[in-house]
Amino acid sequence: MNQILRENLKYILLVILVWAITFPWILQNQDLILAKFSFLYNSFFDNPNPRIVRNLVSKGDAILEGRKEGESKFFLKMVSFFKNEENPKAIILPLDLELMEKSCLYYQNRNHIEDQFLEPNWREKAREWGSPLFKTKVPAGEVFLGPSPRDYWNSHIEELLNALDFYKRALQFSGPDFSVPKKIETVAWPTCRPAEILLAYRTYMIQTEAYVLRRYQKETKSEITGLTPVQLRSVSLSLIKKGQFSDVQPNDYLESLLRQVLLTGMRNFSPKEVDSIYERILYFVSNSESEYLKFRFRRGELFLQLGKKEPEYLPKAVLEFRESANIDRALQNEDANFPLLLVHKFESGLRLAQSLAAMGNYKKALFELDQLASQMRNVDERSVGGEKRDLVDDYRETKRVVLRKLNRFEEADELPFRN
Repeated sequence: MNQILRENLKYILLVILVWAITFPWILQNQDLILAKFSFLYNSFFDNPNPRIVRNLVSKGDAILEGRKEGESKFFLKMVSFFKNEENPKAIILPLDLELMEKSCLYYQNRNHIEDQFLEPNWREKAREWGSPLFKTKVPAGEVFLGPSPRDYWNSHIEELLNALDFYKRALQFSGPDFSVPKKIETVAWPTCRPAEILLAYRTYMIQTEAYVLRRYQKETKSEITGLTPVQLRSVSLSLIKKGQFSDVQPNDYLESLLRQVLLTGMRNFSPKEVDSIYERILYFVSNSESEYLKFRFRRGELFLQLGKKEPEYLPKAVLEFRESANIDRALQNEDANFPLLLVHKFESGLRLAQSLAAMGNYKKALFELDQLASQMRNVDERSVGGEKRDLVDDYRETKRVVLRKLNRFEEADELPFRN
């Protein structure tokens, strides 16, 4: 053995030296390295791969189904008995995803509350923390107080995270299969991981776009080359909207876009990513619908916000708000809500004036505000739906600022202040 070590000492020292040099770098970049290995591994399989998806999803489903039965861990019960201590993990109540989500939200809303006020009292437990899955286990005539939210959540979280992991792995091979991001959403809320939902729907969106492009090139035997990323996206959106392929549902794709915007608020996205989502939605929504006007408005708000630091976005905000204020096509729809559309038109015009003011174009801003004066009846006390106090105050404050910028101080001072 010693002879072998002596003969190979220089190789052993070389390995130790290389490892000592590279270990800090590997430790610092471990996530990137694992991601590359995962990408290379996944590249050996077809995407989408229904067989792999079914296998992984079934494993996640089996975990959730198994937890719905509840269990009693004999060993943990004996340990807690001899220690004369209660161990909440000794008896696991059946899994109720709604109750898990409720527990998550309960403690998220009590981050800064002292411990003695953190747990719900017996009355709250009896009223709010029951579940149809385990109420039947309570003897007749006894009041069921419900579990401790913290203990109940902790008793299931590890297994739920395992199920979530299986669903996330399935997502890498699911392509346009919309059921997989849905599965992730059902588990992400109870595990306090809403960012996983955003990632799931975005991954579905990207994989679906890539899938239709590959499929189109394969079936038409044509190469899509020399196009910019925006042009490629337009091609994929056109194929999806037309329903070119039966396994890609336009409504599922549109729902994935809406989920990213409405469900998660795009909090984890960069502004450019947010804009790309709005662009996709506007492509799918007809410009005669109120939803089209709503998303033009939201896109304008995004540009107005960006314009505070990057003025080149302000002209884009003006364009979006001007288009959003055009409600004529939406009014042609028999189901159109006329009073709400009038309020929307007023708010769009107000944001248009604010965008012009942010550009320093105060005369045009005042012109737009004066145009809105005749529409005040749609948002003040004369409004069909009641007064929109925030809009009224915002209008007056904006007009006051613009008038002062134009040195018309007396007119500015005549405007009422916020209540």
